[in-house]
Amino acid sequence: MTNLIQAAVPGQSLTDSPKNPPWERPSEMSSLEDVVTHYVTRLADESVMDDMAMVFKLGADLETVVETLHTAGAMKGMHTVEAGMLAGPVIASFLKSMLATYDIDAPERSVDPDTQMEEREHMRISTLLDAAMAQAKEEDSGTELLQEMSDVAPQVEGEQEAPMPEMPVEQEEGTMAMDEPMADQGNGIMSRGAV
Repeated sequence: MTNLIQAAVPGQSLTDSPKNPPWERPSEMSSLEDVVTHYVTRLADESVMDDMAMVFKLGADLETVVETLHTAGAMKGMHTVEAGMLAGPVIASFLKSMLATYDIDAPERSVDPDTQMEEREHMRISTLLDAAMAQAKEEDSGTELLQEMSDVAPQVEGEQEAPMPEMPVEQEEGTMAMDEPMADQGNGIMSRGAV
C-alpha cells in the first residue's frame, strides 16, 4: 500500500523553481548543423562505434536507435525535439555507412509494413473462420468446408486465440437500463440533461 503522506501534492510540479529540468531551459545547440555535427562527431569515435556495432549485431534497427539517440539528447537539453527529428535521417545514414565498415547491414525498421499487413490479414481470416465455426448450429458439409479452410489458412507465429464473440448481458431486475432517462439530473455545467 502506498503511503499517502509522502505522495506528491496536487500542483506540486507547478510550484517547483522554473528551469529545473534540462528540457525547460534553452537548448545548448540552436542550429540543425550543430546538432548533426554533435552526433556525427560522437558516433565517429571508435569505442562508441564498437558498442553500437554490438547493439546492431544483437538485432537493433536504425529507426529505433536514432529515435532513442535524439530523444535522450532532447531530454538532456542539448537540442530541441524538432531539431533531433530533423537531424535523424542524416544521423541514420551516417550510422548505416559506419556499420558497413563492420560488415553489418542494419535494417531501417524492425517491422516491415507489408509483412505486418499480411500477418494481420492472416489473423483476420483465421479469426473469422473460427468464429463462423463456433456459431454453426450443427455439423454439416458447410462446417466441414470451414474446418478445411481453417486447417489450410496460413498460421502466423505467436497467433493469439480468436476473441470470444460478445454475449448479450442480461440486466438484473434492480438496475436501470442505459436507455432509460434518469430522473432530475440537475442544471450544473457537468449535468447530462438537455441544454
